[in-house]
Amino acid sequence: MVWHCNGWFPEESSTFFRHQVFLDQLLVLGNTDGATESAYLGPGYEFETRSGHKGRITTGLFYENVPESFSLSDEAEVPEGEYTYYGLKGEFSTPSGKLIYTKVDLDAGSFYDGWRLTLGLTPRWNASPSLELGGSYQFNRVTFPDRDQHFTAHIGGLRVLYMLNTRFSATAFIQYNSAVDAVITNIRLRYNPREGNDLYLVYNEGLNTNRYGEYPVLPLTSNRTVMLKYTYTFNL
Repeated sequence: MVWHCNGWFPEESSTFFRHQVFLDQLLVLGNTDGATESAYLGPGYEFETRSGHKGRITTGLFYENVPESFSLSDEAEVPEGEYTYYGLKGEFSTPSGKLIYTKVDLDAGSFYDGWRLTLGLTPRWNASPSLELGGSYQFNRVTFPDRDQHFTAHIGGLRVLYMLNTRFSATAFIQYNSAVDAVITNIRLRYNPREGNDLYLVYNEGLNTNRYGEYPVLPLTSNRTVMLKYTYTFNL
């Protein structure tokens, strides 16, 4: 749930097209006992300039009730217990209609009984009316000093969108995650014969990039799927 407390549309001479303050909140209760499982409360501010630049910053207070421990990676886990922590999030993006679009985001603060830092960069190049090239990179660092546990993860991705015409399009996405030593590939072909009708052919494959890191040796492919999907919209 989001409460938009106040918003402004400045006069035309202003650099800002709009800006506002808001309050985010989330409350998750258990079905059996009604106890609080997760909660979040945080104020924020966002803006958009007349040139199309956008920005957003939020601060938040989190509560998590962890009934049993879980692993974040082979090097770090979160023990059972109740946790209260806080964080700061920020993001900024350039105008989406320009030849080159870029989005930068930051997420930092305490994290359960430790600390977290996440930095992200998402560039996109509108090479032509029919071709769009994009990339993404995310750096994650989580530390639990009191338990001498930590892990670092790098996630990088490449995305290609090609539109032959208004009916045919193809999308390819490749992502690498250093935390699990895996590459994920997704290829989607779309055919739109008319408004409300779509035919999709989707291919997914996961590759293990550190096959000899475990015993027995992992297979080259962790999963592979091919899906055919057709959607039809009825006018009632």
